[in-house]
Amino acid sequence: MNILMIGEYPPKIGGISTHISQLKKELNNLDQDVFVLSYSDSLEEKVYSTKLPKKFRGIFFIIFGFFKGINIIRTNNIDLIHAHFATTSGLLGYLLSIFTRKKRILTVHGSDINVHLKKKILGKFVKFVLSKYQVIIAVSPDLVEKIRNLIKGEVVFVPNGVDHIRFYPEKHEKKGVGFIGALVNEKNPKDFLKLVSLLRAKGIVEPAFIIGDGYLKKELLESSQGLDIIFLGEVVETERYLNKFLCVVSTSKTEGFGISILESMASGTPVASLSSPGSDYLLSDLGLTAQDTNELEKLVENILINPEFRNNLSNKVLERSNLFSWENTAIKTLEVYKKISFK
Repeated sequence: MNILMIGEYPPKIGGISTHISQLKKELNNLDQDVFVLSYSDSLEEKVYSTKLPKKFRGIFFIIFGFFKGINIIRTNNIDLIHAHFATTSGLLGYLLSIFTRKKRILTVHGSDINVHLKKKILGKFVKFVLSKYQVIIAVSPDLVEKIRNLIKGEVVFVPNGVDHIRFYPEKHEKKGVGFIGALVNEKNPKDFLKLVSLLRAKGIVEPAFIIGDGYLKKELLESSQGLDIIFLGEVVETERYLNKFLCVVSTSKTEGFGISILESMASGTPVASLSSPGSDYLLSDLGLTAQDTNELEKLVENILINPEFRNNLSNKVLERSNLFSWENTAIKTLEVYKKISFK
C-alpha cells in the first residue's frame, strides 16, 4: 500500500513529528511505502516539504500543499491519505482526498482536541475537520471518548510507542529534576518554576533542567533568576539526559498522550505529573499524578529524598513502558488502513 502522511516531521521537534517519523519507519518494515508532506525542511527520501512564509503558515500550507500533494499522489500512485492533527493538516488531507478520490484517515494527537476544540472560532474549524473523516485514530482513550461525542464515524484507539533502542536505563550519576516540552502555555512551564521554588524553600537544592524552546522562554528566564535552572534549549537526542535525571516533571494539564513522559519511563526515570488525560493514562495507577502544584511538590520531594521509593518507581515505570512500542503502533495502524480500504 502507498500511503501519504501529512503533518510535522523532523527536524521539527515534537510529539507529532516523532510519531510520523517512527510510524513511517515501522510501516516501511511492514512492506508499506510511506510518503510525507510536511511543513518542515527534510532531506529524507520520500519526504516533501513546502516553503512557507512565517506569517499565516497554516493557510499557505493548505494552498501550496494542495498542489504539491496532488503531484505526490499522482506520481506515486497513493492509495491512502493519512493526516495528523485536526487543523490545517486535517483540512488539507480532506481536500486532497476529495479531489483525487483517495481514501482518507485522520489521527488526533491531543492539543487539537484538548486545547483548540475549546476555542470559539478554532473549535468550529476542528469540528468541521473531524466531521469530514469517517475513521479517526486517537492516541489515548480519553481522546476516543471526546471524539465519539462529536462525530458519527468510527474512532479507533492506537497509542503512541517508544523507541526502546534509544531510550533505556543506563547507570549514571543521577541528579536534578527535568522538564521536557515546548515553552508554551499548553505545557504550563510556569508551574515547573513554581515547583522548583517550593523545593528550594524546603532546602532541596537539586539542579533543575528545562529542555525545550518557545515563546515563553524570555519570561521564564526572567522569572527563574536565583533558582539555579539550566535552560538546555531544544534537544534532539533527549536520551542523553533522561536517564541522568532523578525525576522528570510534567506540568501540562492538557497532555493528550505524553511521548516525552513515555520516553522518560523507558529510560527508567520516574515521572511526576500534574493530572492530564495523557499522564493519567500512563501514570495515575502508579500514584505519579497530582491535582495541583502543592501536591506535585510533595510527590517530587519524596522521589528526590527517598532512594528506595525512587528505585521502586523506576522499576515500575520501566515495566509499564515495555507495553508500548512503535512496531505495535504500526501494526495496529496498518489494521485500520486495511479495514478502511475495503469500505
